[in-house]
Amino acid sequence: MDPHFTFRWDVVAQRWDWLASGLGITVYLTVVSMSVALVLGLIIALLRMAKFKPVSLAAQLYIDIFRAIPLFVFIIWLYYGLPIVLGINFSPLMAGVICLSMQYAGWLAEIYRAGISAVAKGQREAASSLGLSSVQTFRDVVFPQALRLIIPPIGNNFVGMLKDSSLVSVIGVFELVRQANLAVSLTFRPFEFYTTIALVYIVLTRLLSHSFILLERRQRA
Repeated sequence: MDPHFTFRWDVVAQRWDWLASGLGITVYLTVVSMSVALVLGLIIALLRMAKFKPVSLAAQLYIDIFRAIPLFVFIIWLYYGLPIVLGINFSPLMAGVICLSMQYAGWLAEIYRAGISAVAKGQREAASSLGLSSVQTFRDVVFPQALRLIIPPIGNNFVGMLKDSSLVSVIGVFELVRQANLAVSLTFRPFEFYTTIALVYIVLTRLLSHSFILLERRQRA
C-alpha cells in the first residue's frame, strides 16, 4: 500500500444512501430466505424420517443434491439456465430467495433430523401412553425438546446465509456488496467501501449471534 495513502471516509458518507439501500435488501433477502428454508427444511426432515422408503429416499436425494451444488453455480444456473431450458424466468430477487432457501433447506433438514432423533424414545412412548396423537406428540413433546438442541446450529446457518446473500449480486440484485461495487466503480476508492461493508457485516453477524444466544438461554430456562 502507498505509504501516503489515506482513507477518505467522506466518499462513503456521500454515498451512504446507496449502502443503506443495499443493506435493506440484504436483510430482507436473508430474513425471507431463512424463513422459507426453516419451514422447507422441517418438511424435508420429516420426509427423510418417514418409514415409507421411496419418500425417505427422495428427501435424502434432495439433501444430497442441494448440499453438494455450490451456491454460486446454483444461482447462475437457475437465473440464466432455467429460462433457456424450460422458459421459466424469475426476477433477480426472487431467484436469490429460491436459491438460498432451497440450498439452506438441505442443511437445515439434517439439523432438524439430528435434533429430533436425539429426543429419547421414552418421551414418545410416555406421550403415547397419555393418549396423545402422533401429531400432538411431535408438536408438544418432541419438537420443543429438539428445538433446544438445534438453536445453535440454526443460528450458524442464519449467519452463513447472511454472508452468502452477497452472491446474488452476480445476477443483478442491488444488495450491499453490489451497491459497494457500484460506488467503487464511480469513485475508485475500494478500500473505503469494502472496509465499510466488512464492518457492517461484522455488526450484523454479532447481532444475529447474540440474538440466538439469548434465544438459546430462554429455551433452556
